[in-house]
Amino acid sequence: MIDNARNWFVGLSQRERVLVGVAGLLLAGLVGYYGIARPMLGAMTAAEERYVDAVEQQARIESKVAALQQPVDGTTVKFSGAIDTFVSQSAGETGIAVGSVVPQSGNRVNMVVESAKPTALFGWLARIEREGIAVEALNVNPAGNGAVSATITLRSH
Repeated sequence: MIDNARNWFVGLSQRERVLVGVAGLLLAGLVGYYGIARPMLGAMTAAEERYVDAVEQQARIESKVAALQQPVDGTTVKFSGAIDTFVSQSAGETGIAVGSVVPQSGNRVNMVVESAKPTALFGWLARIEREGIAVEALNVNPAGNGAVSATITLRSH
């Protein structure tokens, strides 16, 4: 079969050989794009979306668990420690992209969130409020792709 194809190709004129070669290259490019590159890009995009959904779901579950673990008598927890360290660490663990954390005083901090899903951000804020950190000021703006950016002022009780 290969001999038949080789004999057929040798029997072509120079111009026909060039045209068959160009057609072969175009076919290889189409197969490469639609058969390899495009499915790989689609799989990577789907994996990123599943990751973002998992981070959102984790934040929702953590906030629900924290609500269930809250004392029944309604007492609030008093936070003690470095507020800036606690805030940046807990935000990072939740999957929130923190731009900066600037301490204002011993118990107050300004924080800039570059990108976060709204459910993850508000779930995290609810969780740290139960841990003794209050939200003094909150400014939320859309950041694209269903994410938000925020400027937050937090203080410990």
